Amino acid sequence: MFSDSEATPARVEMLLDVVRTMSDRKLDTSTIRQLLQPAGLPGLTSKSDQARSMIAAARELDLIVDHADGMIRASRLRDNRSAREAVVEAIDEKVLRDDKIEPWFALFYAFLLGRDESAAAGPDAAMTWEVRFERELFGGAKQNNRFNDTKYRGLRRWFRYCGLGWHDGDDRFHPNPYERVSRQLPAIFGNGRDMLIDDFVGRLSEQCPELDGGHLFLRANPTWDHSARAMSLGLSHALVDLHLDGGIVLNCPLDSDGWSIAKATPPRDGLFLKSDLISSVRYVPVKGARTNG
Repeated sequence: MFSDSEATPARVEMLLDVVRTMSDRKLDTSTIRQLLQPAGLPGLTSKSDQARSMIAAARELDLIVDHADGMIRASRLRDNRSAREAVVEAIDEKVLRDDKIEPWFALFYAFLLGRDESAAAGPDAAMTWEVRFERELFGGAKQNNRFNDTKYRGLRRWFRYCGLGWHDGDDRFHPNPYERVSRQLPAIFGNGRDMLIDDFVGRLSEQCPELDGGHLFLRANPTWDHSARAMSLGLSHALVDLHLDGGIVLNCPLDSDGWSIAKATPPRDGLFLKSDLISSVRYVPVKGARTNG
């Protein structure tokens, strides 16, 4: 697992940039260590292992590959994406769709999202969520590589980085998958532009299984009631924010019997947001102007 190591998002991006820059030169593990963790670095101790952690994370995310001659290269020979875009896309495809690389990443996010709660900073909050996660999801049974304070701190950092929410002035993380949903809109809508809300929720849960109705969300929230047709607080805010920013149009007529976003208290605009119930969604394929970074 990379989220509880010294492989922070910025460090993984830096490693990828270095690997790309050194694509035609010698670059093995030793060279990377000399470049990214040189002797004399402030705060460096005998236990410091940033370089190894960065390399391990990049390997797990399939951002780099090891050649037979010992050289380390970028997985894509030609890649116009920024390092951040590459890392985030890898998280989308390899971490939020499956739990093999990171067993607690998507599952804990779904757990938090399904309870309409935020995640405070500090060891007390970490212990509270550790106990709740183990008790409510596993009946108190001890897990291998169990969820703990170190993982909690790392996940809060990575959640914000990949657009799953934001931190307030008290360093409390609030789930809001604005960027995550925005990135998946082309895949959700395909060649279409308008979708009835039930179809949209179905496609959203397929593309983002950690969100409402997805298979990872259901694992984390086994008592979730699909028939209630009520979206979580975090997803409700994300959709309302995307609507206000022009990425999508939520059609919420007065006579709607669709899915509720009442938890986000959407503003009434007299045009589309006439109620708290979504009947259909329209995709506006232009890049949004906002990020949660």
